[in-house]
This record gives sequence, structure tokens and C-alpha cells, in this order.
Amino acid sequence: MISSILGSVIAVISNILTIIFTFTGAFGGLPTVSTEAPIKFQNPENCNLAFVALADTHNRDTAFQPYLFERGLQDIDNSEDEFDALVIAGDISEFGDGPSYDVTWNALANSEIGKKPVLLATGNHDIRLAYEYQTDFVMSKASEYLNMEIDKAYYSYEINGYTFIVMGSDEWQFEKAVISDEQLAFIDAELEKANGKPAFVICHQPLANTHGLPEVWKNGDLGEDSAAVKEVLMKHSNVFYLNGHLHDGVYEKSLEIFDAEKGVYSINLPAFGKDNDYGKFAQVGLGTYVEVYDDTVVFTARDFGAGQPLEGYTYTFDIK
Repeated sequence: MISSILGSVIAVISNILTIIFTFTGAFGGLPTVSTEAPIKFQNPENCNLAFVALADTHNRDTAFQPYLFERGLQDIDNSEDEFDALVIAGDISEFGDGPSYDVTWNALANSEIGKKPVLLATGNHDIRLAYEYQTDFVMSKASEYLNMEIDKAYYSYEINGYTFIVMGSDEWQFEKAVISDEQLAFIDAELEKANGKPAFVICHQPLANTHGLPEVWKNGDLGEDSAAVKEVLMKHSNVFYLNGHLHDGVYEKSLEIFDAEKGVYSINLPAFGKDNDYGKFAQVGLGTYVEVYDDTVVFTARDFGAGQPLEGYTYTFDIK
């Protein structure tokens, strides 16, 4: 009963905000998806794993927003080489309500990438109006996409022998996240199981003092548990921490090297569904795709919304 009431309240709030966003957002033009420069892997015959990583899609049921996400998925589907999965690192929805999420689910249902594993992480926009109800809602959809039972805000999933660990706040927070000792132990154990193979840890919020913090956003980090999370990551090798939240765009601060010798990195994903505040590339529709080979992991930034590459922002990491 309580969950139903909360859902109804969220829906009412969303409808009011949707009207506002429709008038303020509908007049911005969107480029069509180009097919002139489709995604091409560096060495498709030897690629062990390939996935797309988006963050901050902020999908909402307005005249403008659905088309951006649909075009992004179309660009992914237009790839000359086949992806194994899609990651959305939080703030899937603008308001955390059913109609906003339906934009995501409907677009995925009509795309090829939506038939692959879709790994969903909760962001602050997804959980801050009704934490338990909204967390359960997103995790139930993640369970459906991955064909597994997820009963917490965090989980682990293996694709082609590579580990993905999705983090989520264990308690209500408006902007930040609370990472319990139980979740920290889970992350540590799953990274241990990875046994040095490249592993991808997905969390909406960045760790403290990374990617231009606190200058770009005074209170934009994970929160009080940031140091504890970093300590766990640093115990292992070939770990890639992927975050969103900052709306930083694509530029030199997108990459943070924690330990070059062990291969521990943080990659800030640009916002997909809203304009970014910094960076050489700051338009909507941005994201990253990842290729994993025997000896390297390659991250390439792209404008999925327009179907265009972003020259100069491919990072290649040697596997340690």
C-alpha cells in the first residue's frame, strides 16, 4: 500500500515537471543519427568483450527526451561490430517515476542492444524521492534484463569471463551514496574472484578528489565512504571504476590514474541526457564504448546521439 501511494505521488510530481520540461526542452533541435561513421572495433576478430557505457541518461516523458535515447541506441545498433552489453551508470530517469522509466524500457525493447545484458546502476535521481520503492523498481528491471534475482542495490555479473560489479547506495541520500561494510566486502570478494582479469566497477558517483573535484562540484563525490571504496579497489589489479554524476563532458579530466603499475583507474562518463558543464565535448548524447583484448582495454568516447566519433579521446590501457 505504502509503495503504491509513493508511486502515485511520484507520478503526480513527474507529470507537473514533465509539462515544464516539455516547454523548456522541446524547442532544442537534435541532429539525426549519422550512418557515415559507424562504430568499428580496433580488432574485431580478437575482441574478447565489447560494451557501451552510458551515464546520466535522465530519461523523461517529454517531447524532446525520448528521441535522444532512441537515437543513441540506433547508433549502437548501427555498429559494424557487435556489442555484448550495455551499462547505464545511474540517473537513468530524471524523476524516478514510471513514465520516465518507460522511455528507457520502450527504447531498449525496440533496439538490438536491448536484447543483450543491460546492467543498471541507481543514481541519486533514481532513488531520492522514495528510496526503497525506487531501488526495488530499478533492481527488478535489472533482474529481468540479466535473468537473475537482485535483492540489493548492488550486484555482480559476468560477461565473457569478465566481472562487472554494480554499486548502489545502501541508504537514502539526496545526492551522495552510503556504501555499507557489507557492500565493501562484496566488492572486495568479487574483485578477488576476478583474479587479476580486467574488472569493471560501476557506480553513479565519483570518488572524492577525482575528475576535477571538488572544484567542478563542491559536493559532487560519493560521500563519506569514498576512501573506503578506493582502498578496496587499490587491493586489486586491472580495475576500472566507471562513474557518472558530474556532467563533466569529455576532456583531460575524464581519466584518473590511481595506480599505473597495478592498472587501477577511474573513468568519468559524460552525461548522455543533459548538456555537460565542462570539457572539449559538452553536448548531449555523449558516452563511451569499451573493447577488451588479451593484452589491452580500450575506451573510446563517442557522440552516440549524433552517430559521430570524438577525435582524440581513445584511451588504451595495458593489462598488468
